[in-house]
Amino acid sequence: MKIGIDLDGVVFNTEMLWSTYAELYDCIELNRNSVITKEEPRFQERYDWTEEDKNAFLDKYADITEFDMMPGAKQVIKMLKEEGHELIVITARGAISNQKEGASIAAQKLEGEGIKFDKYYWKQKEKIDICQTENVDVMIDDNYHICEAIRSAGIPVIYFNSLSRKHLEEKEGLKEVSNWGEAYRVIKNL
Repeated sequence: MKIGIDLDGVVFNTEMLWSTYAELYDCIELNRNSVITKEEPRFQERYDWTEEDKNAFLDKYADITEFDMMPGAKQVIKMLKEEGHELIVITARGAISNQKEGASIAAQKLEGEGIKFDKYYWKQKEKIDICQTENVDVMIDDNYHICEAIRSAGIPVIYFNSLSRKHLEEKEGLKEVSNWGEAYRVIKNL
């Protein structure tokens, strides 16, 4: 099976870190309570920030390096590879102009953990085209907008919702999980 996998918020706990730093930035540095909605997957859309506010935050935190692997990610990825699945990274990482080293930081982290994917697609904000070109059997992503779009294109998705953002109604081709154990179970039952 061909499995497309996002990195941030799925393989790496970066979304948790960015979310934490965004809260601190909003409260301390901006001295505001600018939260519009906590359900938005992208921290840039959770707050009523100006473009200047967003860019200042991104300049400071876009290339964060203190992130870790999501619990179970390394083990499940290894098992999926051993079972013969083709694993393809399809990530927006590096697409933010303030994120100058995003792809190389992620690649170094994966290498340091001994994780190798079959293919890598960086800077992919819209992932449908790559999923279709690669003919993936399932895509794992933590952005519910992306999950809904990919599912609408007829490609099954696993919505990795580890931060308890917006919950999606499970339907044909869409399963919501909160960890890699659940993701593995869904993949095994496809």
